[in-house]
Amino acid sequence: MNKTPLERLLEIGFEIAGEWLLDGDEPQVELQRYGSAANVLYAFASDEELLYIGRSGRSLQLRMDGYQQGGPAKSMRERNRERIIAMLMIDQAVDLYAMPDPGNLHYGSFKVNLAAGLQHSLIEALTPVWNQNSSSTRPIARKPRQQRMNKRRTHLTEADSDTYTDLTTDRPSYRFLVGFHYMDKGFFNVPMRYSALFGDDQQKIRILCGRERHTIHGHIDRSTNTNASPRIVGGRKLRHWFQESAGINNPVDIDILAPNAVWIRNPGTRF
Repeated sequence: MNKTPLERLLEIGFEIAGEWLLDGDEPQVELQRYGSAANVLYAFASDEELLYIGRSGRSLQLRMDGYQQGGPAKSMRERNRERIIAMLMIDQAVDLYAMPDPGNLHYGSFKVNLAAGLQHSLIEALTPVWNQNSSSTRPIARKPRQQRMNKRRTHLTEADSDTYTDLTTDRPSYRFLVGFHYMDKGFFNVPMRYSALFGDDQQKIRILCGRERHTIHGHIDRSTNTNASPRIVGGRKLRHWFQESAGINNPVDIDILAPNAVWIRNPGTRF
């Protein structure tokens, strides 16, 4: 039986080193081991899916502190930080694995830096999704169905007239006006070009609202619109949020976090 990428890492000495949690809006790592280890290979994984492989010349704790604090827009550190936040917001665990360099390998009289030499080979062989898509506009690949959806996400470009592009994140986003029916009935339609990013008809969806990310549990309706594009139905609670926080004919922004989760908010209130 073929082994998963994460299982192959465990075979060569990676061990669970901690996990990521949300403290309010901020990601925090809880390290269980190897915090002081330097020249260490580390990996992020979720539900046995390998997401990213990295290396730190400094201590593992200092490298994770960098993820907690963030970095320049579009940097790998900031991209991964945003990805971690997006996953934790929809209750998807992010685990940290690590393997310190033993420091005792030599080639002749020369010391071999195992972590530096192994990182590229591991990424090439195991293709972690965050390493492969560091500059794409796709959100996180999850299960096989979502991975198929993700292949279509590269068609979303800044050329789309109403696409909202925020360079600090990889999440597809767009903007719409809250019309009368949206406010009156508590739903909103999704443009057809984003349809493939959402789940099936009647699938439950989590709608995070506003800066506070208040959660509304709704569902996806693909039977009402003639082209089967999604209608996101939040009912009375979403209607109330539209009325209290948006207002008729005012814009709101939608971040597509996953096929079963979105973040709806006023423009400029991501942070």
